Amino acid sequence: MTTPQDPDNRPPEQPYPSAPPPPQQPYTPAPPPLSASELAGHGGYNQPAVPEPKEVRLSFFLWLASAILLIVSSALVLTQRDAALEEARKTAASTPEVTPEQLEAAVNLVLVGSVIVGVVLAALMVLFAMKARAGRNWARITLTVVGVLVLLYHLIGFSLVGLVIVLVVAAAVVTLYLPASKAYFDSAKRAG
Repeated sequence: MTTPQDPDNRPPEQPYPSAPPPPQQPYTPAPPPLSASELAGHGGYNQPAVPEPKEVRLSFFLWLASAILLIVSSALVLTQRDAALEEARKTAASTPEVTPEQLEAAVNLVLVGSVIVGVVLAALMVLFAMKARAGRNWARITLTVVGVLVLLYHLIGFSLVGLVIVLVVAAAVVTLYLPASKAYFDSAKRAG
């Protein structure tokens, strides 16, 4: 039967030529379910046999606190630009070959460099604290090295905030080496 719109009963025209059907892919079966040991893994590593002790958790939060303090301390350095410039002028008074523009550029470079070092150290502290919380012994050792770097960084420019940061970092390092923490890292090493 034909309709008044299509008296010859033709198939409707397509506005675009049709593409050939996609090639058929061969059937591949689904992978087998994960075993219990594979399900126990976390991020490609096995979980430690010992649960995370409160010392490791405390260390993690101390590292986060010290990273935040370090970023705040680095930002506060920028507010001391005028005092640093005045101190540099007093020091450079004996060397007339240094122009005021050169002196100002040097002070700005030192201040910006100090902020960059502080932010990088804070980011490393957070990254390695997360890895240490997961039981990675190499992160614990790296955090110890970062703690020494933070101490040296704050010995250059002593301040009250710097002293607080050094004390918090020292507490964070010490808690990573307490007996419960050591057992946690040792069990992660055996499991991994």
